[in-house]
Amino acid sequence: MKPSIRRTLILSVISTMLVAIIINSLLSHLIARHEVDEVFDAELLTIARIIRGVIDTPALEKEAYAIGHALEENLKSDDIAPPELADYEKKILIQVWKKDGSQMLFHSSEAPEFAIAPMAPGFYYHDNSTEGEWITYVAPLQHSDNWLMVGEIPRARNELSLDLIGIFIISGALALVFCSLLVISAINKGLQPLQTLRRLLRNRSIQNLDAIALPSEPRELSPVVNSMNQLFERLHHGIRKEQQFVNDAAHELRTPLAVMKLRTQHLQQKAGPEIQDELQQLSESVSRSHQVVEQLLQLARLDRKAQQQSFDPVDIVELTRRVIAELWPKAEQRKIALELESDRNKCLRALNPTLLDIALHNLLANAIRYSPADTTVTVHIKTENGLSIEVTDQGHGVNEEQLARLTEPFFRAHGQDIPGAGLGLAIVSRICEQLCATLTIRNRTVDLAGGLSVTLSWPTAS
Repeated sequence: MKPSIRRTLILSVISTMLVAIIINSLLSHLIARHEVDEVFDAELLTIARIIRGVIDTPALEKEAYAIGHALEENLKSDDIAPPELADYEKKILIQVWKKDGSQMLFHSSEAPEFAIAPMAPGFYYHDNSTEGEWITYVAPLQHSDNWLMVGEIPRARNELSLDLIGIFIISGALALVFCSLLVISAINKGLQPLQTLRRLLRNRSIQNLDAIALPSEPRELSPVVNSMNQLFERLHHGIRKEQQFVNDAAHELRTPLAVMKLRTQHLQQKAGPEIQDELQQLSESVSRSHQVVEQLLQLARLDRKAQQQSFDPVDIVELTRRVIAELWPKAEQRKIALELESDRNKCLRALNPTLLDIALHNLLANAIRYSPADTTVTVHIKTENGLSIEVTDQGHGVNEEQLARLTEPFFRAHGQDIPGAGLGLAIVSRICEQLCATLTIRNRTVDLAGGLSVTLSWPTAS
């Protein structure tokens, strides 16, 4: 699949935003966790100072049980915290040790039997998979000459950290979605001139080689548009020269061929029987050359007047009858029957009658030329689901590999021993382009007696 600039831009920008949001979320989480730790450490320090102020007395050893009992009762308060605050309630550990660390004078019920921190002032972080995790502040008791250890189980910190992670993920996802919509909208708007250029080029035909003018042409597209306009100008000049050459050549050949044909006929009347066959072959050769010149003139006129054609209401059935009537003598001479089948007696469509007349003449003339004697050439006109004109014969058909090349100028299928120039279907194909019709060429199936089917179709009735 070919790469798309739009898809590449969108994926690149969204990927960049995703990486930026992830990095920003990680950094924000680290900074937020650092700030949370500082706030909780400050609270722990405050709690430790309050407890130290309460229990720091010279008689601590004697009153240790009473003081400890009072602290324990406060720590075991039966007050039920609100549900939204339960996860953030602090779990405090308290220990009081002798200065030399030989004896623990008091510990809260949740505190372990061993020292939760070294016997030195400061903050200590303990993390052990078996013993647990806590953060401890150690302070000396000056009056009693002991150590106070106040620890905190950091469940509230972790819960807050998880909540922050959830907030960063949700906000990052919402920001990514919102920014992605803005990016897609901005890229679509930025690529709109390309879409406009694509639409203008897609809807153009070979007959329309005028310069392209974008409503709002961005600076980046100006070199491309200018180059394309220069190319269109060169193409127009080259096609015009080619058309003029074909037209002039056909005109120049028309008169001498007509004179040659008249002289050949005159010689046939005066010549003896011994050269009549050669003169007859010469007359047929001149007639074929004259037909080629006429078809070349048709092609030149079609290309030159492509934009000057008018589309008027025309009765398709009546026009087909006239074409059949004009070609009837030629068909009768070759013992070929011509038939017209139509689901309507009258069918009006806005088409150029001259172009359609030329197309039907070429199709019927081809069918008559390549059909065996005592066969039938039929024209089917159908108006269901649009309009279609199908010309069928009962000839030998064409090799499937050569069907697609039948509309090429001067191409003739292999095995054809009937004289021709190979321009008839090329003219029909060019007319179909100007009439916005679809040309379909196919071999008929065996149960329909074989032959070739050529169809001109318009998908809608308009």
